[in-house]
This record gives sequence, structure tokens and C-alpha cells, in this order.
Amino acid sequence: MTWSLALAVALGGAIGAPTRYLIDSRISRAAQERGYGFFPWGLLVVNAIGSFVIGIAYVSLEGPMRALLATGACGALTTYSSYALFVNRVWSEKRSSAWAAIIVMPIACIGACGIAVAVTRAVTGT
Repeated sequence: MTWSLALAVALGGAIGAPTRYLIDSRISRAAQERGYGFFPWGLLVVNAIGSFVIGIAYVSLEGPMRALLATGACGALTTYSSYALFVNRVWSEKRSSAWAAIIVMPIACIGACGIAVAVTRAVTGT
């Protein structure tokens, strides 16, 4: 890895991490206020958005821009650790919410990335 790629990843991470926090906290708070159940709605949204953007970035970008967007920004935006913490924290209390997260999160993220890759390839002809 070159210094320019490392700097691009760091810059992307500095953008993705606070973006994740803001989106996750806002959506989680709104879902809780509306009574949408004990599910990590904010984590689902940030992980699906990040997976979608990673799919676009890997098809259409190269070099430092791909590193900045896919590895840096989306790496910090998406969060497996918070997902794992949620499942671990609620497992003994609300097992149905934990199972819902275990099933829904990976399917949504893989689907979002797959759709992004397919659409980007169709649009760009690659």
C-alpha cells in the first residue's frame, strides 16, 4: 500500500465514521419513538447503504478514489462490530429480535451490494 492509498483510506474513514453515528442514532431514535420494535434499524440502514456504495465503488472506481470511498468511508460507515454487539446484548432478553437481526442484516447487505454491482455494470457496460 502506498502513502496516497493509506491517506485516502484515513480520509474516507474520517467521513464514514461520523456519518454512521449520525445516521444510526437518528434512525434508531425515530424508530424507538414510533414504536417500531426492538430491532437495530439504524444499523440496518447504514450497513445497507454502505454495502450498496461499496458495490458501486468496486465496479466504477480504481486507485485512491476506490480506497477513499470503499475501504475508508464505507468501511467506517458499515459496522459489523455494532451488529455483533447488538445480537450479543439482546440474545438473552429478546431472542426474537436477535434472530431477526441475524437473518435480515446479511441478506439486506448482500442484496444491496449485488444490486449495486449489477446496476453499475449495466449502466457503465463493464
